[in-house]
Amino acid sequence: MSLRKPSAVAGALLCALALAGSAAVAGCGIDPRVRVEGRASHERASPAPAQTAAGTPSDLDGLQVLREDPRLGTKSTSAIRRCEHGKFPVYSEEISLSGDWGHVRLVAVTVYTCPGRSCGYEGTRGTYVYRLAGDQPGERVYAHEGAGSRVEVRDAALVLVRPEYRPGDAASCPTATRTTPLRWSGRTLVLDGA
Repeated sequence: MSLRKPSAVAGALLCALALAGSAAVAGCGIDPRVRVEGRASHERASPAPAQTAAGTPSDLDGLQVLREDPRLGTKSTSAIRRCEHGKFPVYSEEISLSGDWGHVRLVAVTVYTCPGRSCGYEGTRGTYVYRLAGDQPGERVYAHEGAGSRVEVRDAALVLVRPEYRPGDAASCPTATRTTPLRWSGRTLVLDGA
């Protein structure tokens, strides 16, 4: 008997034992290098990057900002009339948005109704949001027109507030509001859910 034959038989025997041990440990054809820890969960879409918002009253003339918006024109802005106290019902707020992508400065211009003409909610006609370039408004990045709608900061989040009609509400007088978060997409504000 040559020395080669017993070592070949021993090698084959060791290989067979190793394979049998692997199969026993792995069980039912599962590769022993794969670890199974439980039931697979359904994948969910990654959440949007966290954003925080802070707002402060702006010194910018909101009506002038709207007049300089080429998409609004003077026809829209000339419909905004002075209230009894002599001021235009326009409010501007600077908004600072921060998130994983950095920092964005915006100005939100909200057109209100004159006092005494609203009921059940703050009377507004809509909000126009512009990205600030330096200290001046640049491109409009969001707008929502409609009675009772406005963009505002609530609990460190930027939200769109809209009227919600309940049974029996008059068309001009909703008694509730609902909020939808807004998030920065990199170029504009978008509704984060509806």
